[in-house]
Amino acid sequence: MSAFDSNNNYIVYNVGIYLRLSKEDENTGQSESIENQRKIVENFISNYNWNIVEIYIDDGFSGLNFNRPAFKRMLEDIENKKINLVITKDLSRLGRDYIYTGYYLERYFPTKNIRYIAISDGIDTYGDNGNNDISPFKSVINDMYAKDISKKIRAVMDTKRLNGEFIGAFAPYGYLKDPNNRNTFIIDDKASKVVKRIFDMYIEGNSMGRIVKILNDENIPCPSKYKSTHCSYKNAMVKRYKWCQETVKRILSNPTYIGNMTQHRQEKISYKIDKFRKIPCSNWITVEGTHEPIISPEIFETVQNLIKRQTVKYSRGKESFHLLNGLVFCKECGRKMTYRRDSSGKMIMNCITYTKFGKSECTSHRIREELLTDYVINDLKRISKQYLDNGFFQSISELETCEDKSLKSELRTIEKRFEEIKNIVKSLYEDKIKGTISEEDFLCMTKEYSEEKSRLQNKMETINDRLNEKTREFSYIKLLKDIAEFNIVNKVILLQLIDRIEVDSNRKITVYYMFTNPQIDNTD
Repeated sequence: MSAFDSNNNYIVYNVGIYLRLSKEDENTGQSESIENQRKIVENFISNYNWNIVEIYIDDGFSGLNFNRPAFKRMLEDIENKKINLVITKDLSRLGRDYIYTGYYLERYFPTKNIRYIAISDGIDTYGDNGNNDISPFKSVINDMYAKDISKKIRAVMDTKRLNGEFIGAFAPYGYLKDPNNRNTFIIDDKASKVVKRIFDMYIEGNSMGRIVKILNDENIPCPSKYKSTHCSYKNAMVKRYKWCQETVKRILSNPTYIGNMTQHRQEKISYKIDKFRKIPCSNWITVEGTHEPIISPEIFETVQNLIKRQTVKYSRGKESFHLLNGLVFCKECGRKMTYRRDSSGKMIMNCITYTKFGKSECTSHRIREELLTDYVINDLKRISKQYLDNGFFQSISELETCEDKSLKSELRTIEKRFEEIKNIVKSLYEDKIKGTISEEDFLCMTKEYSEEKSRLQNKMETINDRLNEKTREFSYIKLLKDIAEFNIVNKVILLQLIDRIEVDSNRKITVYYMFTNPQIDNTD
């Protein structure tokens, strides 16, 4: 395999040996190991009078990624004319992406006068070689192999996610990986306090931007910075990292903090590209009750409602808390009412459309915040008082006691029958093993019990659905009782009771509740 140039001069080959092994290739055994690749290539070269200049090794790098340190160093040596022959064990060691592999094989190497040899595939770009003609097909096959491996890995990862097993490298901020089970979490005492504080600050009326400013002003390390100082996480940019609104929003919207393992919140755009896209929350994989919660479900749900309503802090300068923020809308145009202070320092609300565009788009709906807040609270108290005066809570409690007792009694009966069926089937199986009953009789009888279990299961689900429905029905009544008992109304309660509040051009207030409102005159 001696070579001559166009002037019939003998070519001295300076060889660059390229070796690559990915994590997936490790599963194929010794045949793809770095040491085995080295032996094959060196044995091949020993038959020729070639100079080995450098051995380039990328261990643990995917063939789909050409941004490999040793590969890039080899390209630099090609540019500096240190090597003019590249040898690999086979074409897949060079790469598995058929587009990039084809580029280097058919464009880059010829342009740089580089000879390329893939030993096992019989590819040699010097001279006519029939195997060179099928190299594009081999590249496609290598690419398909990588795609198939990617699908299999993804399927395994999805199975782990569905089983509630954490598959990430690092636990979410606020948690640590459990040393006794790396697929679940334990609470990080220090970081979890910051998580709780973020939720508290948001419920108290602070915008995400305001929360970011508070955390940065207090020099509280952001999750990336914190991670770099408490585990093996490394990032060259970490010194410049600060809290940002996206980080705060990601924490506020993560169900992991209520004890539910939530994964698949983003995915790779392609098995060839190390870029990710966000997944809609409806497609997240969530398994409930996998670890200790940091935030209560009630607080989390309240925060999600606040985020959906896109409540913001409108006041500037002097800080204030808006109890009805995100709930008040213009009756005419449907846009939100915004806050500002008048000349006397009082906080007023007005239609945001009118504020921005004037009377050509909408009319003034100016109303004092204090007046609107008092109206809503008094309206809720009137509703609660009406229910109390009519003995509503007492009648509801009696109905709850009567129906609940019946449902729970029926549920206990079903559970008892479930246990009986379990013991019967176990006994039948033992009889079959002893030969007391035949296989045919065993299958016939167990089939009947299986059908009975299915019917009982359906009945149990119906009862549980009814009990859950009753729990939801009575939750609104409990909230109304809370309002009647306290002079200061909690925003958490208001968000669960009120759907929206509308103010028309005549300053008439209409409150739309999450429950059926009794017949009360709702005018000023």
